[in-house]
Amino acid sequence: MRRRVAAAFAALAVVLTAAAPAGAGPTIEREWREVFSPDGTITKKYLPKEKRQSLAPRDFAAASAAGVTALQDTGPVGQRFDLVIVGDGYTASEQGLLRQHAEAKWSEIAATAPWNKYRNQINVWLVNVVSAQSGVDNDPSPGVSRDTALDMGFWCFNTERLLCVDEAKAQSYAAQAPAVDAIVAVGNSAKYGGAGYPSLSTVSGGNAQSAQVAIHELGHSVGGLADEYFSPGTYTGTEPAEPNITQSPSGTKWASYLGKPTPDGGVIGAYEGAGYYEHGLYRPSQDSLMRSLGKPFNSIGLDVMDRAISSKISTGLPTCPDPSPYALGRNCQRGPISASAGNLAYFWIYLPAGTTSLTITTSGGTGNADIYYNPGSWATRTTYSARSTNPGNTETLTVKNSAAGYRYISLYAASSFSGVTISTSY
Repeated sequence: MRRRVAAAFAALAVVLTAAAPAGAGPTIEREWREVFSPDGTITKKYLPKEKRQSLAPRDFAAASAAGVTALQDTGPVGQRFDLVIVGDGYTASEQGLLRQHAEAKWSEIAATAPWNKYRNQINVWLVNVVSAQSGVDNDPSPGVSRDTALDMGFWCFNTERLLCVDEAKAQSYAAQAPAVDAIVAVGNSAKYGGAGYPSLSTVSGGNAQSAQVAIHELGHSVGGLADEYFSPGTYTGTEPAEPNITQSPSGTKWASYLGKPTPDGGVIGAYEGAGYYEHGLYRPSQDSLMRSLGKPFNSIGLDVMDRAISSKISTGLPTCPDPSPYALGRNCQRGPISASAGNLAYFWIYLPAGTTSLTITTSGGTGNADIYYNPGSWATRTTYSARSTNPGNTETLTVKNSAAGYRYISLYAASSFSGVTISTSY
């Protein structure tokens, strides 16, 4: 399958070389990094530049062996935005926990604008990264070391909440997904923290607040947005390329928005303080997501993100051909689904070309739902080529497929069921 790696923007990857006196030893390269606090504030810190090393053959082999699960498969790659989630510090027995953490992060991302607008047109792929040990480095305290696949750890460069990762390793695992437009790396920890990289963001998987870090960082990597927070200093450079900061005290860069309400409160204007400088740069609103976590995008950021996401989504996918209520437009519903005893619930699943084996799983809810797979059409929906009829409503069925296209899945109510959802893995 074709793989697409999105063009990424470095949030704070402007690398500066620190001057050193003669005879003082080797020069230390440094870079600005974002540091996130649980109260939602964001600051920058001038830290030694992380060393990016080439991957060893064993690293490529480990990544190539990783399985991929479709948390949400809404259509063929090339016609969808493809978000990839990788994990670190999850052992073979903790892959269920990895999925739980990944689904929680996606749910929070998908609940925020404009991601919620395109929720059913985004593919979400989970790469099942297996680590030798559980957890991440320096958790709960500095000095704790764990053997993990992506080398994630807190206290990066003596900064407690900075959750660093081996970016190249994370990228190699993410590349196992059918396509890549954005990457989120989750670490097996309940400690609040995260970090931004040119190609991805990191978050702690078990912390309920950490998804806000990913949402902010996606503003950089997907939309190319600048940070709107600031610290003492005056900007004297040229007009920034980013769409949400400007040198103009009148905000002419976003003139068509001026005076209009903005989702983060108030109206669009030109508010001094942006792009890390207290003076000389202006932002469109008082307090958007690019300034503080937990806030929505302002109108400029929202429209930029909307265009960036929608540009990956094609209208060329046929509408979901099933006329039943379980198929909604071109995005076939995956649940929750209910049916009374003796009845069938039908819906479609899209299989990409080259799928040699697909595992379909039902879970959640109550009752007894059996699963039937039909490679045919609406006219043959009551027939099946494979089925799973375990007691209860948890079923797993593995089938083979060689050509792209929609396929039928039927849920038969051996007894009345409700709240059942569908997931797939390849």
